[in-house]
Amino acid sequence: MNFASLCFWHWNNSRFQIIILIVLLVGVTHDLKGQPNYPTPADSIDAVSNEAATGSQRPATPTYNQYLVPALETAGINVFVFFLNKHALGNPSWTNISCKTVKYNITHGFVWDSDGFEMNYLFHPYSGALSHTAARSSGLSFWKSIAYPFAGSLMWELAMEAEQPSINDLINTTASGIVLGEITFRVSSLLLNESTTGGERIWREAAAGILSPMNGLNRIISGKSWRVNPRPRNPDYSISVSAGMLGLFEDRRLYQKQPHGYLKYQMTYGNPFTAVPVKPFDYFTAHFGLGFTTHNTIFDIFGSGLLAGKRIRLFNHDKTLVGIFKNFNYLNTAIYRAGGTSVGTGLLTNTTLSARASLKSFAMASVILMGGVDSPYAQAMQRDYNLGPGLGGKMETAVAFADLGKVYAAYDPTWLHVVSGAKGTEFVSFSRAGLQAMVYHSVVWSFEYLSYYHSGSYSSYPSVRKNNYAVLSYITVTL
Repeated sequence: MNFASLCFWHWNNSRFQIIILIVLLVGVTHDLKGQPNYPTPADSIDAVSNEAATGSQRPATPTYNQYLVPALETAGINVFVFFLNKHALGNPSWTNISCKTVKYNITHGFVWDSDGFEMNYLFHPYSGALSHTAARSSGLSFWKSIAYPFAGSLMWELAMEAEQPSINDLINTTASGIVLGEITFRVSSLLLNESTTGGERIWREAAAGILSPMNGLNRIISGKSWRVNPRPRNPDYSISVSAGMLGLFEDRRLYQKQPHGYLKYQMTYGNPFTAVPVKPFDYFTAHFGLGFTTHNTIFDIFGSGLLAGKRIRLFNHDKTLVGIFKNFNYLNTAIYRAGGTSVGTGLLTNTTLSARASLKSFAMASVILMGGVDSPYAQAMQRDYNLGPGLGGKMETAVAFADLGKVYAAYDPTWLHVVSGAKGTEFVSFSRAGLQAMVYHSVVWSFEYLSYYHSGSYSSYPSVRKNNYAVLSYITVTL
């Protein structure tokens, strides 16, 4: 058990609380558009070059305290969670640590653990996100902040549990934690406006702290929460919220239908075609979706951030960006599960077809550092899913028509080599196609088809073939 398990154990078992989170995101982001979006000079490569040419002052070198504070906070979180479990939550056997258990963990090395899917692919990444944002909110860069979720996870695995350390925990906490951490840090920073005072200042600081607790804590520690400064300059961004119905059909059988309520929150941060991103996650996309009935919950999270990119020209009338992306995905239902963390090379294109039509496309090939897929044969590891590294991809295309809507399609394949569970390979693909029709200004109606395909081939078990699909109808409002 780690910090995230304490924060989310009841959360994960309550659809109502997940709905409250989405409502909170909608509420606090609705006011963001009330702030003007000033262009940020640092978002332009030309601006960076001009600063160097004119001798403008470069960012100050981080101080000793900026490294020390997040280190103490990361260690403090681990110690707090340990003693909370030891003295208030039943004193589980893994809390019986000593110098002998630490020595044993160090000398015997890492193993693949048997933690549940939620723990490995959501809770551990959230724990890493806390350490990452502790460093980012202390003033460290994205790259320097990566060390903190890694060190925090290493400390926990080696010294805070009387169990052999887990290699998949170390990977997921670090590689997925930096995606969740950077996105929540930047979104919470959008909520802040240090030129405000009184009630508006209080709710902005509180909302930012809820979305990124370590950012909120460090603002209080540093005194930034009550300092008055000029209005911040925010990058371009787009936020949309959706509500409607989802019909899930098991094994492609119409009579095995499961109607769900459906909520979705999407965000695009930055515009790589108007200003070239120069820092990691200057451009990212994020998606939070929830389908719910009385007996099943569909919970999915996706985040993808640009680590480095360059604009190129492929044709006469297009805008193209080639870059390296860091990705995180988590999909959990009663029927199927898939999650993972990956790094990929992608090509993002925006082509003008006519005065009223445009084509947007995205293609990416990625290396999956650690992925997981549900499996009926993983009982030997006391789990219900297989895990391992692999390869992935993404292909998306959309044709938009001014004042009318758009049509779109996407395909996301994943291949995993199982290293823990039922030995073999897993192939999973998600296909999506749909259309949007303009209803009124920023309100559109969407009809969408989703397909989930799973094929598993194993050395000691029969193969698995599953194909489920869903249809969705929902209203989307762009804020």
